[in-house]
Amino acid sequence: MDKSLLTNIKSLFRLALVFSIPFFVLVILGFFKIPDTFGYIKEVIGFVFLTALFFCVTILFSKAKIRQVLSLIFVVILSILVFIKISFYHNYNVKLSASALFVIFETDTTESVDFLSNYFDGFVTVSGAFIVFVLPLFVYFILKYITITGQIKFLKLIALIFFIIFSFIIHKRFNSQNLIITSFKSYTEYSSLIKDLKIDLAKPISSFVAVEKSDDNPETHIVIIGESTSNWHMQLYGYDRPTNPKLTKIKDQLIIFDSVISPNVHTIVSLDKILTFSDINSPNKKNNTSIVQLANAAGYDTYWISNQRPVGMHERISSIVGNAATEKYFIATDNYDDVIYDETLLPVLDTVLKKKTEKKIIFIHLIGTHGRFDRRYPEKFNYFQTNKPNTKFNHKKALKLINDYDNAVRYNDYIVKEVIDRVKSQQTYSFVLYFSDHGDELYDTMDLVGHNEYWATRPMYEIPFIAWFSDAYKQSNISFETFLSYKNRAYNLEDFIYSFSDLAQIRFKELDSTKSIFSKAFIRKPRLIKDGEDYDKRVKLKEN
Repeated sequence: MDKSLLTNIKSLFRLALVFSIPFFVLVILGFFKIPDTFGYIKEVIGFVFLTALFFCVTILFSKAKIRQVLSLIFVVILSILVFIKISFYHNYNVKLSASALFVIFETDTTESVDFLSNYFDGFVTVSGAFIVFVLPLFVYFILKYITITGQIKFLKLIALIFFIIFSFIIHKRFNSQNLIITSFKSYTEYSSLIKDLKIDLAKPISSFVAVEKSDDNPETHIVIIGESTSNWHMQLYGYDRPTNPKLTKIKDQLIIFDSVISPNVHTIVSLDKILTFSDINSPNKKNNTSIVQLANAAGYDTYWISNQRPVGMHERISSIVGNAATEKYFIATDNYDDVIYDETLLPVLDTVLKKKTEKKIIFIHLIGTHGRFDRRYPEKFNYFQTNKPNTKFNHKKALKLINDYDNAVRYNDYIVKEVIDRVKSQQTYSFVLYFSDHGDELYDTMDLVGHNEYWATRPMYEIPFIAWFSDAYKQSNISFETFLSYKNRAYNLEDFIYSFSDLAQIRFKELDSTKSIFSKAFIRKPRLIKDGEDYDKRVKLKEN
C-alpha cells in the first residue's frame, strides 16, 4: 500500500476515534442505565449514525484548523446528548420524549431550577461533570497533538454520499432516538399549539360553539384551579396527617369526590384538556373553546385571578384561556424561585365580589403546592417540622420535602376555606369548585419527588375535586343528598367543561350530560391516560 495513503488513512482513523469517545461513554453507561436490551441497542445504533454524520461533515473540510474546531464542537454536542440521555434514563428509566420537552418549553428559568434541583443527584452531577466538561477538555488536548489532515481520493464525494445515507437512515429508523430531531419537532409542534390556542381561546367569545343566553338572576360562582396538589396528602381523603383542618370542619357542607384523576401529570397538557374541549382523542383540538368563553357567551361577567406568572418561554395555556375573561388579574410577577403566597389573591377576590355585576364567574389560579414547597406557605403554617411522616423512604431529603409539601397543603386548605367563606357571606346563588391540575409523588409509592408521565404513579394523577354549594343553589336544584350519592363516581377531569357547564347551567348543542359528574345521565367511561392506557387497569395491574 502506498505509504502516503497509509498515513492519510491513519490520520482519518485517529479523527474517527476522537469522534467515538462520547459513543463509547454511551455504550458503557447505557449498559447499566438503559433498562431494556432492545432500547439499548437502538440508542447505540442511532448514536453511531449521528456520530458518523458529524464525522462526514468534518472531513468535507481539508484544513487542519477547521477540522479541529468542528471536531471539538461536534464532540461537545455529542457529549451533551450522551449526558442528557443517560441522566434521563437514570432518573426515569425511559428515553426523553416530545411530551417531556413540551413541559420544558412551558417553564421559565426558575421553574427549571426547581426541576433541576431534584434531577441532579450524585450520579447525575458527577457523570455530567465528566461527560460535559472533562471529555471535551481531553479531546481539545488530543486534537492539538495529533494529525487529522488525512486525505484520500474522492474523500469529499464519499463523505457527502455517506452524509446523505446516514441522514436518511436516522430520519427513517432512529428518529425518536435522535434528541436533535425530537427537540426540533417538539418545539415546532409546541409553537403551533400556542399559536392555535391564541387564535381560538384568547377571544372573549368563541365562534365555534353557539351558547344560549341564561337568565339575569344574581349568581356568583368560583372555580379554583390548584397546582401540583395530590389527594394522597389531604386529610379529607384519608391521609394520616392533619393537612386539612379548615375544610375538615365543614366537610358536611362539601361534596368530596374521591375518584377523580387529572388527564395528565403536566400542567400544559392537563389544562389544555380540563379548560377546553380537548381530550385524549383530540388533544390540542382545532377550533377549540374554553370554559371562560362559554361563560362569557352565556352572559356572565368573568374574572381571571392568577397567582402564576403569565409567561414561560411562551405565554402559558392558562394565561391564554384567562385572557378571554372580562377582567384579568395576574398577581404574581416574581419568579417561582421567590416566596409566593396565595393569600395575596384574597384582597383581589374581595374587590371582585363587591362589583355590582349580577352574574359573575370567577376563576382563581393558585400557585398551590408548586415546587419549592417551603416557599409556598408563611412561617405560621410551618406546622410539620420535626414530625416524622409515614414513608418507607426514611432519608433526610424525603422527610424534609414531605414536611414542606404537607405544610403547603395545609396552607392551601386555609386558602380554599377562605374563598368559600367569602362566597358564603354573599348569600347568593353560588357554587365553589376546587381541583388541582395534577398531583405530585412525594415518596408515597417510590423514592421520587415530582411528576412525570413515565412513572405515572397514582399520587401524580389522583387529585382533589371538591364542590361547595350555597343554600340558594341547593334549594333551586337537585338535592344535596343526590349530589352526595355521586361522590364515588370514577371521573377523568378532561371532561370538566361538561361538569362546569352543567352546574353553571350553560346550554349549547355540544353539551354532553353523560360526561358531567353532576348529571343523572352520567355514564362511566374508561379513564384513558398517556397513549390511551386505561388508568384503572393500570392501577389494578400495578397492585397485583
